[in-house]
Amino acid sequence: MLYFDFNATTPLADEVIESIKDALTVGWGNPSSKYDAGLQARMLIEEARNNVAACIGAASRDIIFTSGGSESNNWVIYSAVENYEASCISRSESGETYRKPHIVTTTVEHDSISAPLQALENKGKADITKVPINKTIGEIVPSDVVAAIQPNTCLVTIMMANNETGTIMPIREISSAVRRIENKLSSSIMIHTDAAQAIGKIPVNVNELGVDCLTLAGHKFYGPRIGALYVKNLNNKTFHPFILGGGQENGWRAGTENTPMIVGLGKAAALVRDYLNDYTVAMEDSRDYLEIKMAEIFGNKNITFNCKSPNKLPNTCNVSILGKGLEGYKVVKNAKGFCCSTGSACHSGNCEPSKILLSFHVGKDVARNAIRISTGRHTNRKQIDSLVMELRKVVDDLKTTVEKE
Repeated sequence: MLYFDFNATTPLADEVIESIKDALTVGWGNPSSKYDAGLQARMLIEEARNNVAACIGAASRDIIFTSGGSESNNWVIYSAVENYEASCISRSESGETYRKPHIVTTTVEHDSISAPLQALENKGKADITKVPINKTIGEIVPSDVVAAIQPNTCLVTIMMANNETGTIMPIREISSAVRRIENKLSSSIMIHTDAAQAIGKIPVNVNELGVDCLTLAGHKFYGPRIGALYVKNLNNKTFHPFILGGGQENGWRAGTENTPMIVGLGKAAALVRDYLNDYTVAMEDSRDYLEIKMAEIFGNKNITFNCKSPNKLPNTCNVSILGKGLEGYKVVKNAKGFCCSTGSACHSGNCEPSKILLSFHVGKDVARNAIRISTGRHTNRKQIDSLVMELRKVVDDLKTTVEKE
């Protein structure tokens, strides 16, 4: 079975597996303990923190380890709201009228952003504005983000790269635009980007992006299923703990640290730091070859690629094979030699068109036929050839079935 769903998850790199094995042996102590076994575990964790920080151009003191991308995203949202509430308490003494916190996001975010935002809105605890994708360029336009900002806006959260189409958003330009408008407001705005799909595929530097917070998810770049959160100037009292207890992670996140998985995440980040260009070139080569072969086998008139922006991840191909009875879930279901996704991995098997693709202005019939093929670091052209040839057979069989009905 050939694997073409690297946007959903990646296997552990061999070096990551070895680092985890070593940590299980030498890092078994409680990192909060002061004896040798605990100090050894603490040393491994801090080395991993340094590696994660170096991967994104951050200071190690601004990195917190989390259970994964969903926790990191939820944490940023609830911390931004809590910080806004705290600032409102101080401002109320001057007679200012209270307004609910306002958050700006997009129509194409991952559920770990959109779901907690929807929950806050449903409970009347926040107002949410979702900026749509510009139909002409297929991206979020910075001026549209600025237009959505209100005096009570406390957070702008926009993903760095979309998991379904691979579209890369102009985060640096958005950050700059928000900072300019922020200077005219009486309160500060936290800027966050979910970079889960970007790490390990394209360069990510928090200073160049100009963000306050950034989410990492290890299993997206050949690491374990834990995550990390970058918070600029973490100790400036504008961020708030999410899990309370024993004071681990310098008091930011309670719970005894999962040393082996943290070590594995650090090793995965170090690999990205050292070999990113090689990874990018390899993935782009396989993705470009895939698109060439798709056009060659099916004909340009019979397929459409659903990422309309030239700014896209090097490994992601969201493609629709046009025709009745060629819905993406049917194509994936009937494939025996490869696996890929019908869109967001969180909704695989859903017969309805992807809401994300519809938000990217992909027509309903085209979106219904979409499959997402995402390549990895070691995907080769021989594997691509096998994929395309089986796709051809699956499509022919489905067409025959339609003709018989």
